[in-house]
Order: sequence, then structure tokens, then C-alpha cells
Amino acid sequence: MVGIVVVAHSEELARGACEVAQQMSAGEPVPIEPAGGTDDGRVGTSIDKVEGALHQVLEKSDGALVLMDLGSAVMIAEMALEALPAEKQERVRLSNAPLVEGAIAAVSAAAGGQDLPAVRRAAEQALKSPKLADESEPEAPEPAEEEPSDAAVETEARPTAAAELEVRNPAGLHARPAARFVHAAMGFEADITVQNVTHDRPPANAKSMMEVASRGTAWQGEMIRIEARGEDAEEAIAALKDLVERGFGEMEAADEEPSEAPSPREPRKEDKGLKGVGASAGIAIAPAYVHRPAELEIERRKVSSPEEEAERLHNAIDQAREELRDLQEAVAEEDEETARIFEFQRSMLEDPTLVEAVEEEIREASCNAEAAADAVIDGWIERFETGEDSRMQLRADDVRDIGNRLLRVLTGKEPETPLSALPEPVIVVAEELTPSDTARLDRENVRGVCTAGGGATSHAAIIARTWGIPAVAGLGKRVLEIADETPLAIDGTEGIVHVDPPPEVIQEFRERQEERSERLEKAMEERGEPTVTQDGHQVEVAANTGDAASAEEALEYGAEGVGLLRTEFLYLNRESSPDEDEQYEAYRSIAEVMGERPVIIRTLDIGGDKPLPYVDVAEEMNPFLGVRAIRLTLRRPELFQPQLRAILRAADEHNVKVMFPLIATRDEVTEAKERLEQARHALAEEDIPHGEDIEMGIMVETPAAAVQVDHLAPLVDFFSIGSNDLTQYTLACDRGNEQLSELFQDLDPAVLRLIRKVIDAAHAADRWVGLCGELAGRRRAIPVLLGLGLDEFSMTPRAIPEAKQLIRSLTLDQAREIADHALSLPTAAEVTRYLDSELEQLQPAPADQ
Repeated sequence: MVGIVVVAHSEELARGACEVAQQMSAGEPVPIEPAGGTDDGRVGTSIDKVEGALHQVLEKSDGALVLMDLGSAVMIAEMALEALPAEKQERVRLSNAPLVEGAIAAVSAAAGGQDLPAVRRAAEQALKSPKLADESEPEAPEPAEEEPSDAAVETEARPTAAAELEVRNPAGLHARPAARFVHAAMGFEADITVQNVTHDRPPANAKSMMEVASRGTAWQGEMIRIEARGEDAEEAIAALKDLVERGFGEMEAADEEPSEAPSPREPRKEDKGLKGVGASAGIAIAPAYVHRPAELEIERRKVSSPEEEAERLHNAIDQAREELRDLQEAVAEEDEETARIFEFQRSMLEDPTLVEAVEEEIREASCNAEAAADAVIDGWIERFETGEDSRMQLRADDVRDIGNRLLRVLTGKEPETPLSALPEPVIVVAEELTPSDTARLDRENVRGVCTAGGGATSHAAIIARTWGIPAVAGLGKRVLEIADETPLAIDGTEGIVHVDPPPEVIQEFRERQEERSERLEKAMEERGEPTVTQDGHQVEVAANTGDAASAEEALEYGAEGVGLLRTEFLYLNRESSPDEDEQYEAYRSIAEVMGERPVIIRTLDIGGDKPLPYVDVAEEMNPFLGVRAIRLTLRRPELFQPQLRAILRAADEHNVKVMFPLIATRDEVTEAKERLEQARHALAEEDIPHGEDIEMGIMVETPAAAVQVDHLAPLVDFFSIGSNDLTQYTLACDRGNEQLSELFQDLDPAVLRLIRKVIDAAHAADRWVGLCGELAGRRRAIPVLLGLGLDEFSMTPRAIPEAKQLIRSLTLDQAREIADHALSLPTAAEVTRYLDSELEQLQPAPADQ
């Protein structure tokens, strides 16, 4: 039997709705629980009450339908749902049904033995017919039939296909899933629409990010109808159906990501703090810094050449797109999935619906581009903010963010940067923070964030969690009354902000802050110790870095070396190639930071997929399989020789090694070695100090290299597995392709078996093996990689302390058993589930992770 939870701002209303609804139950009572009012009996909502009601209903039933009245009730219900274990989340659905009528209809359906989807439909259809028949207005006459136009007849004659599907992924169809859906739809010529049939919304253009993100959104469990009309309609529906049924690639990711709103503690009964929504877990105590960004003043003026204004618009879009790409790359150094937020923003910025609307406004009003853009974007913000879906409302922040960026470019205003350079530790207080604001926060001095609006599923909140910054959202306008430098204590888990807290509150918060950070502190305290297993097996934990600053950060987190120094940072965002001396100074400075520790410098990994303006590379159908990395540098000695000379010079009196990327054949290794020897010989002839016996290795990123390590080993000193590209090429899927994101699984048994093959063959030839992809720093993957015999783990610096702590908690025999069992499993999903269960037994995750 299905149970019901009623969430309302009033305790009496929730209880009354339950009592009335229960009267519809015939025979065995339907489990129904109220969750109304705050913990102290006031009007409001309480996540504790909702969680308690859910647990009670789920204990007595097969599933639970949650009905909500309005506003924060929706957000609190979403937060309570996300705090449940995954197996319980699957048994819960949220509903947009009217509270009282919906509860009555739901109880009636549940009492009749209907399943959860059927009970939900019954609740949401409760008010399809009006309560009162309005007889005062005469019936409108039937419209006269019109003769169809030739165009309409032609349109009707085109092949059509359609499918009705249930949205299965926990996040539903919005934001990143919507971006994947739109990108997939744009790959077909057919006209495609998507419609939320559960709520009978009008169809949305499936190729428009704006329309899908506003009208086409759907929650988990809701039904959507996709319709295509055109020659490739059948193929389009098949591809989009497959994408939806696979959960937009998020079904497994949902299990990997930390909960957006960890379960809160019981709040203090005497608490008088401001109550909002916990958006990013953690405790912070610091003075307030009230962020009041200056509004862009847009002057509307007549123009004589709308064509020139349209050109200005497109140039500004190009510049804004590049800024978003740079921001995405910066965030990707911490978390690639979070960085996709800015990919979503780029999709919105490039959306033809938006661009064409601005162009039309320019033409029809003969106005300047910034005025036209401002008007259109304001309309879209209003459309999102007034949407019926709370997640749709949160996407208004993204529209506002891209709008501000575009208008700033058009008006020539420099971006404000006060939040990126603060003089002292503060808690930022703001009406809203856009994703761009959050990505640029001064992470040294921003101890926490409080916002009047927003929520736990906003993109700004997601970035705050990635940065590890405690945040409370949805505090309302009252938070803006706080004066600068007012002492604050915030709890990002409970969503509580104390303004000018008394000493006892500060003491309590400090104790909880210490309690929360104990595990991480222990890892940081031990970060300098060697990485040795319980039975004495030692490995190296190194860092992936891109410049001297990140090398210094790596040392702070206990790095035992640099396993991957990306040299691309020297080549990007400039009009000409860096010369030998510039490169030498950069490499030398990083080597000096690391002292005697090893620094592995990867030669330039760039090409058709990451073009340089000063390198002429022919356009390729598939740049990932084209002239890039070693294939490019071997063809361009004017790029390769200066870099090799700079690396050799940096190796003088430093522990520097060189590594060549994207090796596929033995001939490539031979030729690369010859080029290295040419550079060494030239330096010797010029009597320039350089490293004489520099170690040389290759990256194993292609299956071709992986299966012939035994042939390559005599030519090299070491191997480093690039798990990102190895996964991409092994599974034949572009990791940037939204339609294939669910296929890109680096724990796929095929990938793990190749990794084992590489390690075994290298060890047989007395060569060591490292891994410098994202996999090396992933907690669930570390025991497997250790068990497979990996010698070096290279990862983002912040992951190092916990990785070392985890390895030190294991024995090599334990790790080998885990690896053997993982490689016996047939799918990536089964491998992931197994590793999570083992990790839980080995070392519980830190609190609030």
C-alpha cells in the first residue's frame, strides 16, 4: 500500500487535511502523516518534521507520496527527500497536487490498492474539473473550420514519430539533463517538441535550451511526450528515448555525489537565528561582508544600422562564450561535473531562441544591442521566476548570470571583483550570488555565504559545496538588513544564521566546527607521512598541477611529487608561442618549489580539440582522433624543440622527468626519444647546463599503447596511465558528448582490465606505473588501483590527505582481494556498488561529506 505525507505551513492545516483524507480509506487505514508548522509550533516548515513523517510512512508502506502547500514547503520537502538513503528515495514521489483535494484523491486511490504512479496521477487530477460550475457566462461558439494552408498540409505530410516516457533520474529534466537533451535533439533535422503531459503543459521546442528549461521541465516520475516531425523523426525519437530511459547519464552519478542537503541536527530550542535552507554543509564564524553589486545601467537609444548592432551582439556572445569556457576550465580543476554548470550557461547563451529574439528586437525597435538584450533577458528571467517548478525558478539565476555577462561585454564595463580579493576572513551576505560570483570567491577569506534567495539546488550552491564553503540560502530580505562587520555564526547543514551571537552560541559552534573537521584534520596532520599500507607496501601520492601556485598548494596538502605538470598553461590565451627561456623559468620555478621531489612534465597536449590561434591546424571531423598531443609536436619542431630544451634545462640539479602524451605506436616513442636526444645534443654543444640522465616516460591513453606495454617498456623508464582518455578510447565515446555521458565510466570492467594489463606488463619489465586521471583521487577507486599494483597516484591536491589516509588504513592483501572481485564483475554499476560497500566497511566517509 502507498502512504501519504502532507507538508504545510500550518500544523493544524496538515493534520486537518490528513483527517479529512483518511475518511476516504475503506478497510485497512492508509498510512498518512502530517508535517506542518515549525518545531516550536509557529507557522512555517520544518525539515525534521518532514523527515520524521517520511520515515514513519515508509516503515508502514511500499512508497510515499508527498503533497505540499507552497513556497518553502516545496524546498523543504525536496531537501528531506535528498537526505534519505538512495533505496528510500526510490520509493518517494513529490506531487504538485492541491493539498486537501489531492490528499483525498490519493488516499482513495491508495486504499484501492493502486501503485505509487497511479496514486500520484489521481492526486494531481483532483482539480481537473472546477469545484463550481460557472453558469453566468454563455458557452463560446465553436470556431469555424479553416482551410489548411499548403505549408500546413506539407508539414502534416512529413513523417512523424512520438514517445511518452517516464522521467527516471532523481534530478528530473532540468539544467544539466536538459542541456544533454537539447544537444541530442539538435543533432537531428526533424522538428522536435517535448511536453510535460503529467501537468498538461504546452509543448516546448526541444532544440531550445530556454524553452526546455522553462516549459519542458519534469520531475522524477513525471511523464513527458516527445514528438518529432521530419525525415529522421524515427531516429530522433529512438535516440531521445534512449537518453531519457538511461536517466540522462545521471542515474549512477546520483549515487556518487554527496547529498545537496545533509540531514540536520535537532535545532536549539532557544534558537533565535534566521532560518533558511542549508545549501552547503559546514560551520563558519566571521564578520559579515554585505555584497551590493552595482546595477548595470542600460541606456536605450535609436540606431541607424540594426545590422551593425546585430554584429555587435554576435561579437559580444563570442567573448562571453570564451569567458565561460575559461571559467569552466578553472572550476574543472576541482570538479569536472560541477564545471558543466558553465557548459549549461553556454548552451543558454548560444540558444537560437534567445539570440533570434534579441536580433528581432534590434530590427523592430531599431535599438542598440544592449537595450534589446536587456529587454529579452528580463522577459526570460520573469518566465523562469514565475514557473511552477521550484527548480525552474532557481535556473533564473543562470539566466541573470549570462545576461549580466553579455550586457557587461556590450557596455564595455569591467567585471566587479570585490569577492575575489577580500582583505580579511568574512561571511558574504548577498541578495543572490550567481554561479560566476561563487566561482570567483576568494576562497582564502570567504568563510561562509548567506543569501536572501536561492536554494540548495541552485548552481551557486553546487559550486559552494565544491569549494567546501558553508552556505545558507533562502533567508529572505531580512538578511539584507545586517550591517557590515556584524558578527555571524552560520550552520550550512541546518540552514541557521545567528546574528551577533552570544558567547555560548559561538562556543557551541566552535565545538561543532572542531567535531566536524576532526577526521579531515587527522588526515592533514598525517599528510607528510609516507604512504605505506598496514603490511609495509609503499606507494607515492603526487599532485596534478599547472603552475607554481598549484605546486605550492600541492605541498601544503602533502604531495610527494608532481605526477603531472600540464604545460598548456603557458600556451593558452596568447597570440604567440612561449619561447624557450619563458618555459625554462616556469618549469624551473615549479621544480624549485618541489625541492628533491619528482616533477613529471608532460609535453604539449594540444591540437584540433584545443586549438591555438598561432598554430595552423586543419579542421578535422573528429579532433580527438586527429592531430593532437605527440602527433602535433612531432610535426611541429618549432613547437617541440624549444619545449624539450626548456625541460632539459630545468632538469639541471632538479628531479625533473619528461613524459610524452597520446602514444599509440612504438615508432612514435622512438621518434620522440630522437627529438629529445637532438635537444640534449644541441644544449651540450652550446655549453648550456641541462639534465644529462633525465627519465623519460609515456602516457598510456590509447588501447594500442595499453596492449603493447611489453614492446614499449624497453624504450621508456616509466608509464603513466591517463584514465580519462583511456576510458574515452576504450569505450569509443567522447567524454564531452552529452548523449554518451552515461557510457563514460572509468570503472568499467574493460577499463580496469586494461589498467591491470598495463601494470602487470610494466612490472614484468621492471618499470613503474602511475595514474594521473581523475580516477586516482576517487576514494572508491583507490583500493582497486592499489590492489592492481599501481605505484603512483597523481590527483588534485585537495584529495591527497584523505587518499594517503585511506591507503595507510589498508593492507595490500585486502586491496588485492577487492581488486580481484571488482574485476570479476560484469558492469560498471556493479563495480561501483561493490566498491562503495567495501569502502563503507573500511573507512566511513567524513561527516557532512
